[in-house]
Amino acid sequence: MDPKILITALWFISFFSINGWAASFSCEQTTNTLERTICADSNLSLTDEKMAKYYNKLKESLEANQSNSLLKEQRAWLKQRLKKCSSDDAQCLQNLYRERINQLRNRYEKLVPFNIGGLGTVQGLRSSCDFHELELPKDLNIYSAGAYAGRSLDIQIDDSGHQATQFDVIVNSPEKPVVLLLGAYEPSIWNIGWTKGTEILAVAASGYHQQAVAGLPKDTPLLISTHVNKGPCDEYLYVSESSLAQVNPMSQKIFGKPVDMVYFANAGKVVLGKPITSLELLITSQDVTPDNFIDNNKPLAGSAGIQDALAKGLLRPSTREDAEAWANQKSKLLPKDTLPPVSGGDNRHILLGPFGHNVYVIQKKFTIPAGLYGGHSVTFYLPKGVPYPEGDLGHSVLYDFNTMTCSGAICNIR
Repeated sequence: MDPKILITALWFISFFSINGWAASFSCEQTTNTLERTICADSNLSLTDEKMAKYYNKLKESLEANQSNSLLKEQRAWLKQRLKKCSSDDAQCLQNLYRERINQLRNRYEKLVPFNIGGLGTVQGLRSSCDFHELELPKDLNIYSAGAYAGRSLDIQIDDSGHQATQFDVIVNSPEKPVVLLLGAYEPSIWNIGWTKGTEILAVAASGYHQQAVAGLPKDTPLLISTHVNKGPCDEYLYVSESSLAQVNPMSQKIFGKPVDMVYFANAGKVVLGKPITSLELLITSQDVTPDNFIDNNKPLAGSAGIQDALAKGLLRPSTREDAEAWANQKSKLLPKDTLPPVSGGDNRHILLGPFGHNVYVIQKKFTIPAGLYGGHSVTFYLPKGVPYPEGDLGHSVLYDFNTMTCSGAICNIR
């Protein structure tokens, strides 16, 4: 056989056996020059497949009349390809296809501009610590990010008694698909946005308290494994310098590979991948938003919860009279001569309760807001006949006129 004929024959066998499956149409049957260009370029062929995937997803989600309109639109788009690119220009076609993919994704995934701001559902329930249903590509980025906590919110997303925090996460990896491994100690919402062309294949979130993921399309695979929900990973992770040794083992368990890069969040914000500019267009999905995780049956957290209780008349600010009432009642219960006499004859000031700033009197049935720790701690008086409040005191203190006892972190003889 003529060597040239043999080489040509081998090329056709190789071409159709390797590329015949890759595109959204049959490479074996096409005689179209543009389609042959797609079949001959593996990256372009995969991009064509991806475009077809998003087209079909969107079409299936629409009502009949909208679906027919989309079909007409897609046919028109296919016809105009040669007006923008020559039939053998693979790079031009690649860019054209990516633009079309973004258009289809925007509509199917309900993508909107992502604006970073200063438990409605259960997510990520899995029986195993992996994404066994996914065939992850070899060429992808695995990014890990987190901190002890994000920026404080005025809400609760679990029953821990801790106020929730939020991380605003930007992912910028238009060249390679991405999976994320996120971790925080406090109950946190991970609000995710990304740059045009970035594709997030899966997200795993871990922590001691409940974690939640917002901003992703509804069919993005999630794995949430925390200490409190006894998740499938048997351990929890919050990403910090002190826990770096835990990151790769967790990534190996979940994704089968170590991470490519770890990023530490600052004030609840973090950029994963390439740096971004202020002019970069960021997008996110409205399928699941941070508001989905607000439990409206729970009071607001921290100082916002205190102010809300004041506005509703559940609390009132304390006065000196409240402090003196505590001293009077307490002095009557002490054995005689417990307190030594003082100059002036009145030793009850030793028993005087606190009053003024961050001291409140409970007036009705009340649930203590989450997050009353450190500088957010307060003091409560509970008058006789008022029900004992529900919730966690945190670092706060409660003086109970019903039992004349003090509960909390810094109680003393009062």
